[in-house]
Amino acid sequence: MLRLDIVAGLTVSLVSLPLAMAFAAAAGLGPDVGLISAIVAGSIAAIFGGSELNITGPAGSLIGVLAGVLAANQITGYDDVLTLSIVGGVILIIGGLIGLGGLVRFVPFPVILGFTGGIGVIIFVSQLEEALGLPKLAKSPYFHENIGTIVSAIDQATITAIGVTFLTIAFIVGLGRVIPKAFAPLLGIATAALVAWAFGLEVATLESKYGAIPRSLPSPALPPITIEQIGRVLTASFTLAALCALESLLSATASDAIAGKRHNSRAELIGCGLANMASPLFGGIPTCGAIARTTLNAQSGAQTRVAGVFNAVALLLIMLFLAPVVGRVPTAALAGLLILIAVRMMDYRTYIALLHHHHWTDFAMMAVTLLATVFVSLTVGIGLGLLVALVAYILRVHAVPDDEVIPEEETETTSAIAVASIEGALFFHTARGVIESTADYAPTSVLVLCLTRTEVIDATGIQALKDVIHSHKTDRDVYLSGVTDDRRDLLERTGVIALVGSDHVFETREEALAAAKAASPS
Repeated sequence: MLRLDIVAGLTVSLVSLPLAMAFAAAAGLGPDVGLISAIVAGSIAAIFGGSELNITGPAGSLIGVLAGVLAANQITGYDDVLTLSIVGGVILIIGGLIGLGGLVRFVPFPVILGFTGGIGVIIFVSQLEEALGLPKLAKSPYFHENIGTIVSAIDQATITAIGVTFLTIAFIVGLGRVIPKAFAPLLGIATAALVAWAFGLEVATLESKYGAIPRSLPSPALPPITIEQIGRVLTASFTLAALCALESLLSATASDAIAGKRHNSRAELIGCGLANMASPLFGGIPTCGAIARTTLNAQSGAQTRVAGVFNAVALLLIMLFLAPVVGRVPTAALAGLLILIAVRMMDYRTYIALLHHHHWTDFAMMAVTLLATVFVSLTVGIGLGLLVALVAYILRVHAVPDDEVIPEEETETTSAIAVASIEGALFFHTARGVIESTADYAPTSVLVLCLTRTEVIDATGIQALKDVIHSHKTDRDVYLSGVTDDRRDLLERTGVIALVGSDHVFETREEALAAAKAASPS
């Protein structure tokens, strides 16, 4: 088990390295700040968090908050970021102690989708300066003003920076087709950097722009915190805490589905809060659980917290012994990676699916959240998205009982076959509970999900249904019953039937049980 954890931790560190540097640079800070954050916060969260497999570090979802704080005050911006992290950490710990982790289930999937897409747009625009090789531009908290600044300076773009950016994207995409995609970012950046060095291209590097990357962790010190600073960052701190909680708990849920574990949401928020309070003591920035890195950790065979700790240790060793090499990476190469990440965050295929295959309110949630996140703020984006979700709930479900997964009569449930019935509406406020409840079902061969008394299924409910099927399908067959013609059409359009198999879908429970008994070993 220890060997698996060490291998998984080392594997994840190779992915964490470029992302930690890139996300810090995207916020307007040095790449060393990202490395320090991933090392300190990553180890603290791994030890004290409520998920055994979560990998914590700088994340794209936090860039908007950090960039906004830095842009609001050019003189004390960095000190404000340190204060932001500490205050946000305190809020997270309080939230964990009073059990606010459960509120994540009330955030609908389309709102998360729109919010993520909005952050993707923000990251994309923030990287145009490096990708085009422009001189340092003044940053504004407002999206349209940053666009205007970039357009006015476009005549200063350099062909070398643009070339390195496109080379990096091409290498990452190309390598991702022949090697595991998780390793493509590091190898893509390294290959683009080698090309730049070999041909002597004049492009800015991490060292030339930010100074030499330190070869040790700085001594811990409490950053200067004043009442005035706390007042400046208080609103942003609540936004930060909400984002950290949402991302970390979603990340923990993703790893649970892969590894068959159950995280403790209270402890996860407390661990995340401690990590965010510890990071600025070493000059680091806020962090949270990272879904992509956590998923890679689980898929690499990690079993315990040791993997997360070893990820941080591996990053520390890289800082100690490879800092000069890392410092020579072109900033345009990191911009290429971030632009690729940003484009992937803008999941246009799912946007189209929401528009064509779901109720119009699901698409409205996503669109309102995305636009408000980009043009107003992250807080307003989530707030308006939740408001649309409330309106959608009132329109589609007037008075229905809460969903719950309940066992059927004992005659229908055996050690080999279990039946779980989803009651009422499979809506955003109940979908997460369905996932958690079905995790308790562990029949030997078959799980039958009965939708007979499921009145409404929204986009979040569809995603929950897919998550349930994914989590059980590895170990047992999953059948669906209660699928009427109208419901079959929805499940076909949204990919649920393709996932479970058309021969595993039935209109009545009796038909599903008969098929399950016939297929299960005697």
